[in-house]
Amino acid sequence: MKRSLVLVLLAALLLGGCATVPTQGTIRSGDRQGIAPDLGGVGVEAKPPRPNVDELSLVSGFLEAMSDSQAYDVARQYMTSDAAAKWQPEAQTIVYDQTPDSLTRKGDGIQLTARKIATIGPRGEWIPAPANARADLFFKLKKVENQFRVDSVPPGAYLGSNQVDLKLAPRDLYFFNPTRDMLVPDPVYLPVNLSQGQAATQLVQELLKGPTGRLGNGVVSLAPPGTEVQVSVPTEFGVATVALNDAASGLRDQDRRLLAAQIVWTLNQINVRAKITVGGAPLLPDDPDVLPFTSFTQFDPQVPGAALTKLFGLRERRVQRIVGLDGASDIASQPLNGGPLWAHQAESFAVTLRGDAGAIVTSDKKQVLYAALDTSDKNKDAVSVKVDGDTLTPSFDNQDNLWILDRANGEHPRLQVREHDGKLTPVTVDFGEDTPVSFRIAPDGVRALLVMHSRSTGQNYVQTATVQTKDGGKQLLLTEFRPLQLALTSISDAAWNKQGILVIGASSKVSNSARQAWLVNTDGSSLQLLPGSSPDFRPEHVASNPNKDTLPVIQDDTGQIHWLSKDLLWVSMDSDGSAAITPTYPG
Repeated sequence: MKRSLVLVLLAALLLGGCATVPTQGTIRSGDRQGIAPDLGGVGVEAKPPRPNVDELSLVSGFLEAMSDSQAYDVARQYMTSDAAAKWQPEAQTIVYDQTPDSLTRKGDGIQLTARKIATIGPRGEWIPAPANARADLFFKLKKVENQFRVDSVPPGAYLGSNQVDLKLAPRDLYFFNPTRDMLVPDPVYLPVNLSQGQAATQLVQELLKGPTGRLGNGVVSLAPPGTEVQVSVPTEFGVATVALNDAASGLRDQDRRLLAAQIVWTLNQINVRAKITVGGAPLLPDDPDVLPFTSFTQFDPQVPGAALTKLFGLRERRVQRIVGLDGASDIASQPLNGGPLWAHQAESFAVTLRGDAGAIVTSDKKQVLYAALDTSDKNKDAVSVKVDGDTLTPSFDNQDNLWILDRANGEHPRLQVREHDGKLTPVTVDFGEDTPVSFRIAPDGVRALLVMHSRSTGQNYVQTATVQTKDGGKQLLLTEFRPLQLALTSISDAAWNKQGILVIGASSKVSNSARQAWLVNTDGSSLQLLPGSSPDFRPEHVASNPNKDTLPVIQDDTGQIHWLSKDLLWVSMDSDGSAAITPTYPG
């Protein structure tokens, strides 16, 4: 069944309507701050139009009834017969900043004027609207049997921002990075009121369609073209039966296991286990019928492993290891003087995901040096990569590929990747007139996180991008830039985190507000303060990675470091007049 996810989104959206006060779940303000884990939703039955209502009340009721899950029958009662026949609610979903004065009378109808926050695309993608984008929608009215009715409607459905969390739940489709050793999440949105079977069906159907435009050909799906499920994915006692057609029957054993991993990970987030067949036979004949999730944990995009939680840093331009964050020992900065990097003064420092090697930008900004952090071979030299101009902090992916962005302050910044075998490969990128301030590759080597300086506004902003290929895979390019449109100013840094992205910035909704640490989804669809006690310092930079056990570490504006403990309290390293430390985690 090849139906776009948007059809289900639009059929199930807004059970409570735009003008209804929710009594459960999360209320989002126009800047989309304040998410909460409760996604149970509130069901308020859509009501038909009351007799003799005025124009404003009619359109307000229409926006409420637009959520009718029964094929929009109630919403169409607010319309003339011609308008009801022409209306295409499945065309798009516009999310707008709902305010009391959003609706005004205009000529022979009602005007909806509001800040446009995002569009939910055909695949359920959250696509942030450009800065200052507006939702200007006109609903023409006409009297039918002396009652006002909507006579023309722009294509699509419309969702007030304070209803998003009540009606939609973020879910991930999972695909593989090019080396096929790590899953990459591709976030989409599903209605919260779907049954377990409906949610499983929609997730598997969307997964089999391949990645959304956000990831493009940067990832791999092991589902061959034409792979489909047999009508639906029934669930019983927490087990979903995924019956694939014969298109996947020709897969090799290893590719079958990878396809199973994609399906199992995608369904696991709705607490459903998977039983997968191809043409009626088990996809993995040597495995249990119901596939254990633990059989596929090695593909975890959060990169399990103790090395990811080890904190490193620079102190007086020399490489260090910071110990004591876990309370098992005294907090201290230990010189990494057992490797060749110690001999060089560093401008910035990056560490491999295994924590056994690192790279520095030398203080003269002329080269990037790569070497083991500790080695018994005292004569072993660091590998040098020549750089030009302002060079951002390098970044490692899970294949030990080293990503280097230099010439950052010039007209044409240059992105290169030094592969683990020493090959240096250029990556095509065009930042336009804006300047990259920081660059961090995700462990999967597919997704990139950037802080950019806007030439037009003079402000920093955060965006994501994807590493894709062209010319049959011969050329790498950084593309699909998605500015997150956060309600923040004075942004100084951003980093990957187990919950999405950590951003250091000040709220644009509060005058003269100080920088704080914020959490945002990777698609920019939510923003909240980092949970925990209020810090008594001014954040400047952040160290983090996607590992679930990594503690966020912040460097304040005096150079001192602080980390958020597991009990959500800030712990500081005693300054005692010591030199500033610039923290970094593996990645």
